[in-house]
Amino acid sequence: MNTGTPDVPAAFLERFPEAGGPVERIPIRQVPFIIGRAEDADHTIYSSKVSKEHARVDIADGRYVIRDLDSTNGTFVNGKRISCVILENADIVHVAHVEFCFRTAGTSAQPDTGLETLVEHTQHMAAGNQPHSLIRGTELLRELIDTRSIEILFQPIVNLRTRTAIAYEALARGTHPELSTNPAVLLALAERCGMVIELSRMLARQAVTTSTRLPGDAKVFVNMHPQELSHPDLVDALTELVSLASPSHPIVLEIAEASVTDVVAMGRNKEVFSSLGLQFAYDDFGAGQARLIELTDIPPDYLKFDKGMIEGIESAEPRREMVGALLRVVRRLGVRVIAEGVETELVAEICQTLGCDLGQGFLFGRPA
Repeated sequence: MNTGTPDVPAAFLERFPEAGGPVERIPIRQVPFIIGRAEDADHTIYSSKVSKEHARVDIADGRYVIRDLDSTNGTFVNGKRISCVILENADIVHVAHVEFCFRTAGTSAQPDTGLETLVEHTQHMAAGNQPHSLIRGTELLRELIDTRSIEILFQPIVNLRTRTAIAYEALARGTHPELSTNPAVLLALAERCGMVIELSRMLARQAVTTSTRLPGDAKVFVNMHPQELSHPDLVDALTELVSLASPSHPIVLEIAEASVTDVVAMGRNKEVFSSLGLQFAYDDFGAGQARLIELTDIPPDYLKFDKGMIEGIESAEPRREMVGALLRVVRRLGVRVIAEGVETELVAEICQTLGCDLGQGFLFGRPA
């Protein structure tokens, strides 16, 4: 059966060389499509780790499926060994140690009409500093972590009344020549490679050790990845982080507000933070569904209003009223509020009038 009919989109596999190099694109022109070591396989892999007939791609009910053919070293999809599973666009497939990305036409960011357009889109994606290959991505992340190929920048958090910096948020930028500089991209890659906690902790350690150059007694705000909150060695990791900190620059842990979904677990985490002398902040409050129950039951030391709530507030009276109402509740809890994304004097004055204690944004300084 040929693929690429109106009911079944064209598809192909992208094969990633383990040591880098160009991506090989293998069209799935008909099914069944056999992958294996045999010369007559539809795609032959010359490796003793691959069985003669290792895996087969089929179509069932209009969808692509991959089936392991009782191979010795297994077939894996998104890191899990499988016997048979439906394939989704961008799934990562491992045939023994060889890695592919499964792609279907009609799923790129731009409208396309078939396999050729999809190939062009994939080439465009590969031109960026985000490796598609988990094998290659893991290698590069290991290099980044081992060589600490990052730069730490600091952005001031100021008292809105006095305009003095009371703290600095540590912001990481990647410096590895083959990876993105954007920390969000690096963390997303680390999630795919199962290295996100290791990367996040390395960034935090670098932030704390670099903070010794901060002036005065300013605190240092350090971001935590949500997965760290439930990790079994959280206490040991935070104890190590505290040991690296300067007494002049105590640590405030930043936790994404959207990741706080378990009040009981967060209560235990707060006890851990307190026992180690750490403060914490809920970050990006209001970016999504504001979790008022978690906020009131487990109040943080600081609450950072997302810049989406602040930008344009000077011309949006209903938003000013909403922010003012939230601030009245938060201040009764003893929480200090930081307005993010402050870029003009007018917005700074409005935030202060509404009850914000602190501000962060380009008006007060860019990351430097």
